[in-house]
Amino acid sequence: MTKTFVTSAGKTIEIGRELGKGGEGSVYEVPANHHWVAKLYNAHHQPDATKQAKLRFMATTADTELLSYAAWPQETLHKTANGPVVGFLMPKISGRVPIHMLYSPAHRRQDYPQAAWDFLLFAARNTAAAFAAIHHHGHVLGDVNQGNVLVGADSKVVLIDTDSFQINANGTAHLCKVGVAHFTSPELQGVASFDRVPRTINHDNFGLALLIFHLLFGGRHPYSGVPLRSDAGEALEKDIEAFRYAYASDGQRRGFNPPPKSIPISIVPDPIQAMFTLAFTENGARGSRPTAQQWVTALDGLRGQLKRCATTPMHVYPGHLDRCPWCALEDHGVIYFLDVQAGRASTGTVGFVLARVWAAIEAVPPPPTIPIPNIAAIAVTPTPLPPGITQEGTIMFWRIVTVGIALWLFAVIPGAWFFVLIGAWWAWAAVGDLGGDERKAERAKRQAARDAAQQAYDQIVGRIRQEVSPEVFAKKKQELVRLRDEYQQLPEREKSEIANLHATAEARQKHQFLERHFLDAAAISGVGPAKKAALRSFGIETAADVTWNKVISVKGFGEVLTRAVVDWRKACERRFVFNSNLAVTEADKNAVRAKIATRKRMLEITLNAGAAELQRLRQDMISKANALSPTLQADSQKLAQTQADLNDI
Repeated sequence: MTKTFVTSAGKTIEIGRELGKGGEGSVYEVPANHHWVAKLYNAHHQPDATKQAKLRFMATTADTELLSYAAWPQETLHKTANGPVVGFLMPKISGRVPIHMLYSPAHRRQDYPQAAWDFLLFAARNTAAAFAAIHHHGHVLGDVNQGNVLVGADSKVVLIDTDSFQINANGTAHLCKVGVAHFTSPELQGVASFDRVPRTINHDNFGLALLIFHLLFGGRHPYSGVPLRSDAGEALEKDIEAFRYAYASDGQRRGFNPPPKSIPISIVPDPIQAMFTLAFTENGARGSRPTAQQWVTALDGLRGQLKRCATTPMHVYPGHLDRCPWCALEDHGVIYFLDVQAGRASTGTVGFVLARVWAAIEAVPPPPTIPIPNIAAIAVTPTPLPPGITQEGTIMFWRIVTVGIALWLFAVIPGAWFFVLIGAWWAWAAVGDLGGDERKAERAKRQAARDAAQQAYDQIVGRIRQEVSPEVFAKKKQELVRLRDEYQQLPEREKSEIANLHATAEARQKHQFLERHFLDAAAISGVGPAKKAALRSFGIETAADVTWNKVISVKGFGEVLTRAVVDWRKACERRFVFNSNLAVTEADKNAVRAKIATRKRMLEITLNAGAAELQRLRQDMISKANALSPTLQADSQKLAQTQADLNDI
């Protein structure tokens, strides 16, 4: 039903059908101008005098910058000319969705499968730019959350619910009276009501950093992880208040490790890691969190350093990394980005011929080995003993002579046995005392020298065996053999997996059905937004992700809450109906073919580079061998010398 209102400019305007409804009011179309919509407050939320003044100020100060980043009031609406404000006109926002639909991996796979990490990075940059525009005008969003930031396929970001912003009206602050707990900064956690709490740009900067973190790290919450002590992980709000940033370098001291199989913080360069640390720890709370403009600058710089994975073109990542992080995660069964081009890609690398590639690999000879010297065969001359020290062999010789003389005297003078015994004892001790203390000290010195030489020798031999032994080259060669064998088996693997589609049809249909049921849209008793954020941080976003063991392993989910989440999944399952007509579709077969084609392309790239990689490894090992050989020879000689010196005393 059409309604007529008067704008602040005195023009009469008709309001058309209802487009959406919220807690405060509803949004309606404006038939006379399809670029506008009207927000009208319901009977229970009519603006008071202060709110009316706020809306009038906003409408009269709307400029190009604000309108480009926000659904900003352009004109107030009244039932009669100069009457109370009952609503306002604002730009119509279409083709955009709440930002969590983009940073949630489950939502993105279904709704934005073509969005790679560079798109998320650009959306993060544009989110910061939108915040910067609001802050530039002296205003504060206040209620930062995933619902009032919209993003489109062009990555442009628009802020909505602007009438709730904290507005600086020429020195008069119109406060933001609402907030979402898991987006509220640590210093404001526990505030019972925001009615009289002025927000600052630094508070906004916390929410902004959180949105950027969500975008770059797969929707994970920076204060959710694996708890390392009993007081961590029970409630997200308490963990935020205690600055338990799980990805900090001192995260263990704070009580958390990052969740398993999460995107590592190292995916971003050190300066951006430092910005997150400042945003989420104590120093930032004192007023120095990175500003929106600083985030724009930093993310623009990061965008200029991106590179694309040679194996999977969908994988885009920062240039400071040596290896594709998305491939590394996929090696552990975690898929953040589906290669939407795989189904349309060629089935192989142009010009790839396995026989020719393998012949080149076989043509690379192994590097020469470093012979390990036989220490016992090294000829050395013992170092002479210092003056005054008699060799043990000489002492033993004279002791034997002493015993011989004593025995002869026993035989020649039988009655003088007592005197002969005393004399022999004295002679034995006297011979043994020839440089006794000095000899012990010299032996200890030579023993220490031999032990040090042995340690150095063992270390260099260990390095040689680890870095330049034939096993290193052979191991790399064997890995290429394994990949060659896998490549040759791909056609049979494809046939087998397509044939197996019938056996798994019902399970696949059920899984796809459950993937369309999102936790963030579910009404589960006791599981509010903060609990859902914790589940998302552990990769639980849809009914398909829910199992008893996965949920109960998240701190804060005891048997009662776990049962509630599992029961929700079961309720979803009961609505599933298997469609035998769609048991195996051509799309199912194409998915298998695309997967095999992607694997084939990766194997061809790896095998193509195999000969060059082996050659690089060979040259590297030869260079290392040339560098290590002199040390090996020197350490071997030293060990032989110190062993001979020790044996000689």
